Amino acid sequence: MSLEGLPQSIVPEQIDLYLTINFNEQWEKVIGGRLKWGLRGGELRLQLTNGIIPYSSRELTDSLELFILKKRVMQESSQAQKGIEGSISNIVILPAWTGKPGIKAHAGVEQSSGKTDEFEFTVCQVTTKGAEENPAWVFAVKTGEPVLKGLLKWAKLGTLDIKAKPCTVLATFEISLRDIYITNAEGLWPADISQNKRAVLERMLALSLLKSKLQPYLSQVKLHYE
Repeated sequence: MSLEGLPQSIVPEQIDLYLTINFNEQWEKVIGGRLKWGLRGGELRLQLTNGIIPYSSRELTDSLELFILKKRVMQESSQAQKGIEGSISNIVILPAWTGKPGIKAHAGVEQSSGKTDEFEFTVCQVTTKGAEENPAWVFAVKTGEPVLKGLLKWAKLGTLDIKAKPCTVLATFEISLRDIYITNAEGLWPADISQNKRAVLERMLALSLLKSKLQPYLSQVKLHYE
């Protein structure tokens, strides 16, 4: 996770905050085997000192598209090319309701090589809560999806109003037990285990994972303005 601030040219004491975050499944080794897990949700919390994010300036809500790079093909070429490039650096993530593809045109010159990217989008739900001094954004899977998966790049959270200096922004992404979802397992239980016993074991493993590696937060970023 990364959080970046971009001062407004007209009002320097206002900072536009942009979030980049990537969700993916991970394998984790445990005694006797390994498990694969992902997140069904999580909460991005901001603690602001000498600043606020007014309710009216909060963004990043409703349905959002997450970008997944599926395949990259390198192509050799001896001629200059112009076209549309789907690299991660040129991806623009847009709210799902825009109906626009999450890619922008890019004209460039490549003398020796080029690349073609294949990608797809998944959708997540985001809601906001909390006071102006401590806003939060709650991420959740779209109905029917097992876990959050994909990249949200340079998405505007809102505008920070600096009331005094120094001003700090402490961002943490936090999860709870209900946010952890085990999607696969190897060597941890017999193939004929009952559904109820498997559910109990999965909950125990998720709780152990949460306590050992995912608390008090999954990721943290701090911004400082003087």
